[in-house]
Amino acid sequence: MRRRKRVANISPINTEEQEEWQPKGPCRFQQLPQALVIDILSRLLVKTLFNCRCVCKSWLSIISDPHFSHMRLSKLPIGILIKTRPEKRKSRVIDFTQIEECAGSHFQLEKMRFSTKNNLPPLSEFELINSCNGLLLLSGAGPIRDGPLYVCNPILGEFITLPPTDGRRLCYSFFGLGYSVATKEYKVLQTCSGNDRTDENEAQIYTIGSGVWKSIGKTPQDSAQLAPFNAVLHGALHWLSFGGRTFEFIHTFNFGTEQFRTLPPPGYFEPFEKLFKECLKLGVLDGYLFLCVCGDDPRKFDMWVMKDYGVQESWTKTLVVEGLYLPTELANDVYEPLVFLRNGDILLCYNDWIVVCYNQGTKSLKETRVARTRSHFRAIGYNPCFFSLHDVAKGEEVKRVRDKKNSKKPFGVGSSGCANSGIPQKSKKLNSGSGLPA
Repeated sequence: MRRRKRVANISPINTEEQEEWQPKGPCRFQQLPQALVIDILSRLLVKTLFNCRCVCKSWLSIISDPHFSHMRLSKLPIGILIKTRPEKRKSRVIDFTQIEECAGSHFQLEKMRFSTKNNLPPLSEFELINSCNGLLLLSGAGPIRDGPLYVCNPILGEFITLPPTDGRRLCYSFFGLGYSVATKEYKVLQTCSGNDRTDENEAQIYTIGSGVWKSIGKTPQDSAQLAPFNAVLHGALHWLSFGGRTFEFIHTFNFGTEQFRTLPPPGYFEPFEKLFKECLKLGVLDGYLFLCVCGDDPRKFDMWVMKDYGVQESWTKTLVVEGLYLPTELANDVYEPLVFLRNGDILLCYNDWIVVCYNQGTKSLKETRVARTRSHFRAIGYNPCFFSLHDVAKGEEVKRVRDKKNSKKPFGVGSSGCANSGIPQKSKKLNSGSGLPA
């Protein structure tokens, strides 16, 4: 009752006050130079940017331009896309977290969810492979990765289905989506082996818009890992291999020349690092390739940067991350750098289980709310884009995911809040995979 009386006592706004609030003359924002408008829009988060598309045709044209998504990379940290891998059920959603840095050591998280009902191809099970310029490559058969491939834009809910390849080769070991700057074409790479053990590995490439797969020759013999969180540099996709008898385990594929290449590791590497290649983490930072190396001390790792691309002597140790959690007796703890913030903090993926924040000044870790899962997950870097697949596919059949109930909603769920409030370093260590995080 008190609340009702208080509301009733508020005097209505009179006509004179309404006229004072109305803008007089043309909107001044529309009079700004286009370069300044583009710069302002490129600093906005995804949800706000989605609404800006509805303001006017000029803003829609700017935001839908492919060059606009590249510009946003220099303004905002790369987002984190997470696909969980539950043991007892199938996950049909992907969670996206965009980071907005605030004053001091705080940062805000804007979360949204892509699902097979609203944004992704209608699949009962799928695997997240990698991203390129805001487009995602999905495999329709889960971790086995022997099903159809899909290229989609979850922001617009569009996707295309790639045709099947030659059925004589059934084992596919590596996939990757990339872009050729010279031809302005998107391409999908897959490496496969034949039914017979004597068959050599073969690489196939699919240019979106061509409608056919073509063989481009032999591939590296080592077993390939999944593409790292962020490993696209100079128009090439980079990844690490494990197994094999050689110590050349940093592989690249250039989507422009359609050629493989092997990069040398740091020359100091001892047999310990070479034997445990599955514990190394590869990535890209400020236009340079970096490699995280875990040594004898499990509480720290070294980060090496290749200053001169392709030159082994240019590998330089630039950072030592220490003060990490102690490993358990049954599992090796592995940290993968995801996002480097401007204040010096680093977001690390811990055992594909949780995302923690590392402070270089205090050399301590804090838990974040980037990933709140109860199972392992796959994380890749993602920069949303608003250009349509119709402008990219060049004749491919583009399908749109539509849900009548949520057709007006661009995203499933979303939240925001301060992110780096969590456990102090002296708290109990996080679980390495045998149970739930602390």
